Amino acid sequence: MSPKIVDKEAKKLEIMQAAIQAFSQNGVANTKMIDIAKAASIGKGTIYEYFSSKEEIFASGFTYFFDGFEREMKQALSKSEDPAEQLEILIRRSLSAFFEDQLKFAAIMLDFWAEGIRNKDDAINNVINLKQLYQGYRAMVVQIIENGMRRGVFRQLDPVPYASFLIGAIDGLMLQWVMEPELFDVQQVGDALCEGMLRGIGK
Repeated sequence: MSPKIVDKEAKKLEIMQAAIQAFSQNGVANTKMIDIAKAASIGKGTIYEYFSSKEEIFASGFTYFFDGFEREMKQALSKSEDPAEQLEILIRRSLSAFFEDQLKFAAIMLDFWAEGIRNKDDAINNVINLKQLYQGYRAMVVQIIENGMRRGVFRQLDPVPYASFLIGAIDGLMLQWVMEPELFDVQQVGDALCEGMLRGIGK
């Protein structure tokens, strides 16, 4: 009988998804590797064939989520050449990704970061390169604004503060949403954010 062939990438994804479930139920600090193993219906030793720690599992899940988000965003933006439409697509897709598709993951991210800050845990704090993440996202917004200025759609301005403002607004909304999911309607918030941003930079 030939040995069973294991799809390693599929197995890693399965473990990541199980870990997110365990983190959601127990909190990051209280989740042990054995909890993740139980959620994935595998032995604890099997996890160590793919990941060395729960921090590494979280980092892989984080990277998987944001790589997918970036691919989807670029694909969505490619469907329009109008900078104003592109900015609206970026805002609405960002809100959808965080507040509708991945609410559970957003809550876990906040818990994970809070745990690192509380305990000054370098193993946690070094897992995610937030600076790089924000730089990439900011560059995407800046590129749209600069294109809009060249086309005469947006007024001449320094795009970096406006890109930073937009990212800060989305971050703040994510925090409020995690604390009070019924606080606001995502569609209405998207309308308000698009209107405010486009009025602020439009001619």
